Amino acid sequence: MIEDDYQFNLNVVRKTIAKMATKYPLLPGLAYTSPYDFVYQHGRDYRPVPWTGRYDIGAQKHGFGNAITLAATFGMKYVEGVALAPTGEVILHGWNALPDGELVDCTWGNTGLVYLGVEFSMERADDATWNGDAHVLNDEHRNYPVYQQRWKGEDYSLEWPHSDRLEMVRHWLETGQYIEPPSIKAWREDRDSEDA
Repeated sequence: MIEDDYQFNLNVVRKTIAKMATKYPLLPGLAYTSPYDFVYQHGRDYRPVPWTGRYDIGAQKHGFGNAITLAATFGMKYVEGVALAPTGEVILHGWNALPDGELVDCTWGNTGLVYLGVEFSMERADDATWNGDAHVLNDEHRNYPVYQQRWKGEDYSLEWPHSDRLEMVRHWLETGQYIEPPSIKAWREDRDSEDA
């Protein structure tokens, strides 16, 4: 992508999310109106790079889950924000970054035109997904924890509830053996009993 095209697209995304942020009222007790407001104020851009094929492409429309899995499996940074899809839509999305900040989007294969996001711990992301409402930037179920005070960056010293899903990935990485986490086993048993 030519530098001028990238800067043009980046400016379009920033203007779009600034406008989208104004559509939401500031709710009592919150410092941000929406994911768009949060990303507009704190997001940094992650430049698309050609897809290397080093990582498997994950399930489509599962960007947040794919990014948690890649973070846990390969020790990458977990990032949430907005991305400009090849179709021209600005959407909430999750991806990863290597330690040097290089983009890895295993959902779209790095085909987004612009990525603007904020780094979070994979433990926060896992907690928001399983104990919250959906993902870090849209955790309405728990009154948007990251919006409750001005963001100063991720606090990696925070302790999160135990995650048997992350434990499963770590166990597999260490031993090469799969263990079924209790949460997945319970989900599978519920699903199977409904089908019977």
